[in-house]
Amino acid sequence: MTHWKRKTLAAVFFAVVVLGFIKNGGIYVTAHNGVVFLAFALPTLVMALYCRIGLGMSFGLFCRYVPLPFGLLLSAFFISVGLRYEHPFVLGGLIAALAGGCLAALGINAKLEFTHVFARPSLWALLLVLFIALSLPLGIVLGSLESAQLHQFWEPLNLAIALCAFAAIFCVLDASTSIFERSQSASLNAVLLLTGFLVYEYFVGLERLEFAEWTAILTAQNVLTLVFAFTIYFIVVFASLCHHHFGQLNIRHWHLVETFLFFVFMVIAPESINEIDTEQITQGQLDQMTIDQ
Repeated sequence: MTHWKRKTLAAVFFAVVVLGFIKNGGIYVTAHNGVVFLAFALPTLVMALYCRIGLGMSFGLFCRYVPLPFGLLLSAFFISVGLRYEHPFVLGGLIAALAGGCLAALGINAKLEFTHVFARPSLWALLLVLFIALSLPLGIVLGSLESAQLHQFWEPLNLAIALCAFAAIFCVLDASTSIFERSQSASLNAVLLLTGFLVYEYFVGLERLEFAEWTAILTAQNVLTLVFAFTIYFIVVFASLCHHHFGQLNIRHWHLVETFLFFVFMVIAPESINEIDTEQITQGQLDQMTIDQ
């Protein structure tokens, strides 16, 4: 069987898996899910075309390292948007993480040949591609929400916190290593650090009565800090890949996924089956008590 036939079969089988989940009800195709997927797909396509055509990078290498951190970044962004506007983006945003994970799985299992044979980007081209990739999702969200305004996604304090967390860690790392290695380590550890603070502040907000009514909006603001931290990591990863520094990204991406899942399960995890059963039993008992009275 030829190489292209195997790739075609792989694509067909994967499409069947996705369609099966949709048919089975596991994936809901809704308007806001479509917005999330569009916000992920368009920038990813722009970056992929630049890397493939502009730099000569293999598509498999691009998929291995770029879509996953970008998808996690967008999921955190849409969670923040959903919390602020009480929108289904809170859960719909996870579509971006799922799409990024699928492309990463494709890249990890793809056969890579001559991975180091591609051009290095110019600074201005790299900045332009990153600007487009980060601006497109923001523009799509602004176009899809009537009450959203640009200044609501720009909080200097949140950006300062993320940058200072990155800088604090960067300054204590071994200066003998390359700036890309230090930037990767510092940006990843900044995400870990800020996730811990975010979860702590979330539970403190739940316990303090004066903040109880503002828990969602406070969490939205804190998640925006995490979004900036994810953005720094994504920028560092993309720049590192384009400059041939990606030896440790597999391990770092794994820790990034662990951190994101910890945040999701601690903050927006759904009820367990046992909790649902308890609520149903309690409601049934209440109904019976009402009938008896």
